[in-house]
Amino acid sequence: MKTKEKKSTKLVKVTESALLSLVASKLKDRVLFPKKIAAAKQFLKRVKISNS
Repeated sequence: MKTKEKKSTKLVKVTESALLSLVASKLKDRVLFPKKIAAAKQFLKRVKISNS
């Protein structure tokens, strides 16, 4: 038994700035690359700053 599928051809136009704003709001407070952040933190622990 097949189910009926309705294919929609209606599209919504969104400006690039609106799309970027939506993506930014969805990704807020999320860590996308936890391994790279952990490696960077380890690297920064070993950095010595000199004032010469």
